[in-house]
Amino acid sequence: MGFIMTLTLRSFSTVVSTAAATVQASCAQILDMTVGTPARALIEGVAGVTLWLQYVALQVLARSRLATSQGEDCDSFVNDFGMTRLPGSPASGLVMMTSFSPAAQSAVVPPGVVVRTVSAVNFVVVADSGNTFWSASSGAYVRRPGVSSIVVPVQARVSGSVGNVAPGAICLMGTSVSGIDTVTNTTAFTNGSDAETDSALRKRFPLWLAAKTSATGAAVANAVAGVQTNLTLSLMDGQTPDGALAPGYFTAVFDDGSGTPADALVQEVYDAIDDVRALGVNFAVQRPSVLTLTISLSVAIPAGADAAAVQSAIETAITNDIASCSVGSGYAYSRIAYLAYSSAGVSVLSVTDVLLNGGQADIAANTTQAVLPGIISVSVSQGA
Repeated sequence: MGFIMTLTLRSFSTVVSTAAATVQASCAQILDMTVGTPARALIEGVAGVTLWLQYVALQVLARSRLATSQGEDCDSFVNDFGMTRLPGSPASGLVMMTSFSPAAQSAVVPPGVVVRTVSAVNFVVVADSGNTFWSASSGAYVRRPGVSSIVVPVQARVSGSVGNVAPGAICLMGTSVSGIDTVTNTTAFTNGSDAETDSALRKRFPLWLAAKTSATGAAVANAVAGVQTNLTLSLMDGQTPDGALAPGYFTAVFDDGSGTPADALVQEVYDAIDDVRALGVNFAVQRPSVLTLTISLSVAIPAGADAAAVQSAIETAITNDIASCSVGSGYAYSRIAYLAYSSAGVSVLSVTDVLLNGGQADIAANTTQAVLPGIISVSVSQGA
């Protein structure tokens, strides 16, 4: 954009007045340059063409640089280097399936079972061999007799932010399963994303170029970033998954915002890293450990303010802030009060009784850990 701003652009009136002055200085016989005269008409015609040429120059410059390109022009620019825009990613997370009579019978929930919201946003159960309730022999999740509930991973049928839903929004079984009566998501789904934006594409392009020299940290990071949107990565260089020192080995811990990436996604990430790793270097890919953040706070607002709207705005802001944390991040206790003051939409009088996982301290960063939003409880009272 800086290069374009250095161009000296002229308005129609400036072009006309400059040309008129130049003509009169060069030819003293042409004195009448008022509107309607032949000489003025010729100059105005040329000025119109000049403005069009200026516009063409601006369009050429804007489309020939990634920093100023938009939409298809961004795609065309990066496509010349072999890079493509990432499509959207479907939202995913965990749902709890419950039986009203758990002792009577067991239940088998295979991948592909559909659950949905009241507004008909559909999610399908996906395979996760690391899930406690997964049975390799059945190729499905099994609720055994006497166990009232099981927790299984699901993924939105369509990509995009449309799959981001509030806690409890998933409440209907789209596929009937014997031995399962109800379903719900106890936490919000926040990791669904639309197609990569122009700004995100521009930000990823330098990393993509730097990663062309494989076998580097940048190459691994770019390989993972190129699998799909919303992936975050933490690298343990020279360490095995259990933290033991191992020269010539690294562990990649990644997350898609759900805390429980599906087996298929784990394999995609593994294959992407395998394409850029150095010869003779071994590595492992693993899901993160999950720490759910439970937050409560009390907020005082002016009399007459909409308490319900304030409560919803603060809960949403805190949920989205936690969801934006990358794998390996901690969470600062002080952010809770900051978000309450800045997102309420009204002048907040006070924020008190703030608790983060039952305490008043920061959540420390951990390379193998992902923090996810849990129950966010905001109590709102109105002051004088």
